[in-house]
Amino acid sequence: MTRQSKLRSLLLNRFLLLSLLPVVLVGAVTLWLVPSQQRRALESENLLLADSVASQVSESLREPQSVLRQLAAILVNYFHSEQDNTSLLLDSAVRNADYFDSIMLLDRRGKVLHVGLTEGAEHLRGNYLGVNFAEMPFFARAVRANDVFWSDLFASPVSGRQELLLVFPFSDLVLAGSLNEHFLQRMGAVVKGREDLSLALLDRSGRAIVQMGMGDLARGVSLRHLEPVRLGIAGQAGSHEYSWQGRSWLGSMARIPGSGWMVLLGHDLESALATVRQLKLSVAGGLLVALWLALAIAISLSRQLVRPLQEFAAGLTEIAAGNYRGRLGTQPYSELENLAAIVRGMAVEIQVREDDLRRSREYFEELFNSGRDAILVADIEADGLPGRVNEVNEVACMLFGSEREALVGRPLRELCPYLFQPEEQAVERFRAGRQDGHLTLEAGLTTAAGRRAPFEFDISFYRREAKEIAFIVGRDIGERRMAEEALRRSEQEHRLLSRQFQTLFNAIPDGLLIYSRDCRVTWTNRAAAELVGGPVTDLLGKSCEDLFAGNGQAPGSCMVREVFANGRTGQAEIETEGGRILEMRAIPISDDNGRVERVIQFLRDITDQEREQRDRLRTGQLAAIGELAAGVAHEINNPINGIINYAQIMVNQSRKEAAPPEIPERILKEGNRIADIVSSLLNFARKRSDAVRPVAWTDVVADALTLMKSQFNKDGIRVDVELPHDLPQVAGRPQQLEQVLINLLSNARHALNEKYPQADEKKRLVITGEELDGDRVGLVVQDFGPGIPAHLRERILDPFFTTKPAGVGTGLGLSISFDIIRDHQGEIGFDSVPGEFTRVLVSLPRAAGDSPGETDRKQASLGT
Repeated sequence: MTRQSKLRSLLLNRFLLLSLLPVVLVGAVTLWLVPSQQRRALESENLLLADSVASQVSESLREPQSVLRQLAAILVNYFHSEQDNTSLLLDSAVRNADYFDSIMLLDRRGKVLHVGLTEGAEHLRGNYLGVNFAEMPFFARAVRANDVFWSDLFASPVSGRQELLLVFPFSDLVLAGSLNEHFLQRMGAVVKGREDLSLALLDRSGRAIVQMGMGDLARGVSLRHLEPVRLGIAGQAGSHEYSWQGRSWLGSMARIPGSGWMVLLGHDLESALATVRQLKLSVAGGLLVALWLALAIAISLSRQLVRPLQEFAAGLTEIAAGNYRGRLGTQPYSELENLAAIVRGMAVEIQVREDDLRRSREYFEELFNSGRDAILVADIEADGLPGRVNEVNEVACMLFGSEREALVGRPLRELCPYLFQPEEQAVERFRAGRQDGHLTLEAGLTTAAGRRAPFEFDISFYRREAKEIAFIVGRDIGERRMAEEALRRSEQEHRLLSRQFQTLFNAIPDGLLIYSRDCRVTWTNRAAAELVGGPVTDLLGKSCEDLFAGNGQAPGSCMVREVFANGRTGQAEIETEGGRILEMRAIPISDDNGRVERVIQFLRDITDQEREQRDRLRTGQLAAIGELAAGVAHEINNPINGIINYAQIMVNQSRKEAAPPEIPERILKEGNRIADIVSSLLNFARKRSDAVRPVAWTDVVADALTLMKSQFNKDGIRVDVELPHDLPQVAGRPQQLEQVLINLLSNARHALNEKYPQADEKKRLVITGEELDGDRVGLVVQDFGPGIPAHLRERILDPFFTTKPAGVGTGLGLSISFDIIRDHQGEIGFDSVPGEFTRVLVSLPRAAGDSPGETDRKQASLGT
C-alpha cells in the first residue's frame, strides 16, 4: 500500500505541476513586479518631495539672512558713533522681524558686546553681555568662512536651552541671531494635513531641530541611528526604509542648500502600499481557485490509473511473502506486463540467491566455530558498555561450560566481570574504543574448570541495522605471558651488559667509532666525541667524509669506505684544524660469509708524542749547529787576534813616523767588531745554565743585536732601541731570553722584507721597555710590516705552524719562545693591525735587588 500511495502522489503532483505552472508563474510575476514597481515609484516620489521641501526651507532661511545683512550694513557706520544706541537698534530688529529671539553683536574673539531682545526679556540683557562664544565650534568655523553660517544645535550658555544661531561676520564684528521656534515650526508646515507623511529638520550631526508627524520627538534628539539619516550624513542621497514608533517608513534625505542642515521626509509604507496588498490578495485568491479545480481533476484521473497498479501490488505482496512460484496475472497495460515479466524473473533469481545465502550462513557458522579463540557478540547498551550476549561460538561454550542457549541473553558483565574493572574507568575506556573502532584489553577469566587464566580480548565495534554491537575475541595468553617474562628478564640482563660495556668503552682514552655499511656512525664513545669535537649525539648518523672534513682528511676520501671495499685494516694520521695529530686505525668486522658488516675505527691523539719527537730532532740539530758554530768561532778567533795585534803595531808605528793612522785604525776597529761577534756567538752556543739570575734587558738586546746587526744592515732595516737606563732587571736565564729575542727579531725581519723588498724609510722596528703592574718588566718589539691576519692569530703559537715559504721556517720559533717565557713565569702577547704593524710584549717577573745593565759598551751600542 505504501508503493501505491507514493505512485498516486507522484501522479497528482505532476498533473498539478503541469496544469498550475503557467498560472503560478503569471501570478508570481505579478506579485513580484507590481510591488517592486510601486516601491521604486514611491522612493522616487519621496526623494523629489524631500528635495522640494529642502528648497522651500532654503528659501525661508533667506529672510533672516537678509535681515542680518541689512543690520550689518547699518552697524558698519553706526556702531562707532558718539551716541552708541546699538542695543536699541538690535532690539528694534528683533521685534520687527519674527525670526529671532535675540540678536547679539560680538567681537571677533567671541565676546558679546550688545544684544537685542524681545519685549519682556530686557531684564536678561545683563546675562548676555560679556558672555564668550569663542569656545563654540560653530563660531570659529563662521569666522574662518567670513560669511553667513548656520550653527548646529547647542546648549546656550545663557538660557541653557538647545538653540540655533545664524552667524554673520562683517568688518571686525560678528552678528549672531538666535532663531525662534515659531519660525522653525512654520518651515515644517509643508506636510501639515498629511497623516502618511512625517518631516524632521536636522542639523549637521543628525539631531532634530523641528519635526512634524513624528510623535513626541523632542528637540535635540539624535536620529543618527536611522538608516537614511546615517547615510545622509555620510553624503549618500536616496530613500531607505526605517522603523519609527512601531511603524515602517520610507525615509528620504535632502540637504538644505546654504545651511548644511538636512531634511528627513518619511512616508508611511502601510498606507502607501495598501493598493499593492489588495492586488496581492486578489491574485492569491485566483491561484487558490485554480489549485482546487486542478486537484479535483487530478484525483479523478489518478484513480483510473492506480487501480491496475493495486492489483499488481497484490501479486508482489504474495511474492514478498515467500511464494516465489506464484504467478502475476496478465496486466491491462503493456508497460505493466513488461514489469510483471521482470518481477517473475526476479522471483526465480531471489529463490536461487536465498539458497546461496543459506549455504553461506552454514559456512560462516562452521568458520565461526572452528577457531581456537572464544567469540562473543554483545549489544552496546545506553551507557556505552557491552550488555547482553546475542551470539557465541562453540569455543566460548566450552570455556564457560554452558550451552549456547544458556549463554545467549546473559549480560557480558556476568561472564567476564574483570573486563569491566576498574569500574570508574570502564565507561571512558569503552568510549575511546568505540571512537577508534577497536579496543584491546587484558583481563583475568575464570573458566568452567575453576581456573583463572589471563586472557586478551580484541573488541571490534560495528553498527548493524542502526544498532551498535561489540565483536569480542578472547584468547588464553598464559603461555605468551611466560614467554614475555622470560624475554623481559633477558632484556634486563642485556641492558645491564650494554651499560657495562658502555661504561668500559667510555673509560678508554682512545676514541672508538662503529660504522654501518653506508659508512655512517652508529655508535661512539665519549673519547671519540672529544677528539673529533662535538657531543656524542652530533656524531651519530654522520658519514666518515663529513666527520673529518676540514680536519686534515682529503675531500671525498674516507679510510672507512676503503676498508668496507677491500676488507683489510687501514691506518693513517691526520692533523686537525686545532693542530692536533690523530692516529686512525680502521678494523673490519665480517659475517660468517666474509662480508664486512661493520667497521670499528680507533682514534688516538699522538700530538704530544709527535711534538716530543720533533723537539728532540730539532734540539739535536740545534746542538750540532751550536757545536759547529763554536768550532768555527774558535778557528776564526785565533787569526783575528793576530790581525788585531798586527793592526795595533801598524797604528803605533804610524804614530811614531807621524804618518796618518787611518787605515790601520779601520783594520783595528773592524777586527774588534769581528771579535765581539765571535764572542757573542760563543756565548750563545755554550751549554745553557739552569740557574735563574737577575738579567738586564739592555744586555739581552745588545747581545742579540750583535748577532743580527749585519743582517739588518744588509736588508736596510733601521732598529730603534728606546730602553730606559733605569729599567729594572728581570729574573731569568740570559741565553734563553736571548734566544727568545732573536726569534722575535728574525720574525720582524722576515715581515719587513715581505712588505718592503727594497730599502724604505718605513722599513724599521722599535725595541722599547717599560715597567708593568704587579712587579713585572716588559720588553716590546714592534715592526711595521704586514701584520698578522685575524684568522691566524690563534695558531701562531702552535708547533710547526709557519707562514714562511717552505725551507725558510720550521714553525718552532714562537712555540719554543712561548715555552721559554712560560717556564720563566712570564707572558707573551701579540697586538697586530693587518697592513700596519705587529707588536709583541714579553713580560717577566722583576728580579730581587734589580739594577740597570752594567755593560757600558753594550748600552752604548744599542742604537742601530
